[in-house]
Amino acid sequence: MTPGTILFDNQFRFKDGKTGEKLFVLLCNGSNGNYLSVKTTSNGARFGIVMGCQILDRFPNFYLPVHSSCLSKDTWIQLEEFYEFDSEKLLQAVLSGTINRIGLLEDKLTKDLLVCATHSDDLTEYQLELVQESLAALS
Repeated sequence: MTPGTILFDNQFRFKDGKTGEKLFVLLCNGSNGNYLSVKTTSNGARFGIVMGCQILDRFPNFYLPVHSSCLSKDTWIQLEEFYEFDSEKLLQAVLSGTINRIGLLEDKLTKDLLVCATHSDDLTEYQLELVQESLAALS
């Protein structure tokens, strides 16, 4: 799976330990043993509506208006929490149908998202390296 892949998990485990339905976007290809991802929301109550990178917002995000991607609603990719998944386990969950592949962002949107994510204060150094490697591979 490549950066920009959009997945759906009906048993997504959030940082607070709760589980629920969630769309999330991969930010790397998992070749180093981990996938880095960010969750999305279609509830824009706390976000702006300028397409693309909104890294300076109180809650940093990347906004995709309806019809700008394969998603059927206005969607905000949230850049204040990053999730790491073991590559083999996530790939197996997708292959078994436990987690569903929804689609793929176009290359330009993926590049813009990755550039935006590199400016997030919430990335660890390791996560930043993963995003930068993905960005270099797309350039």
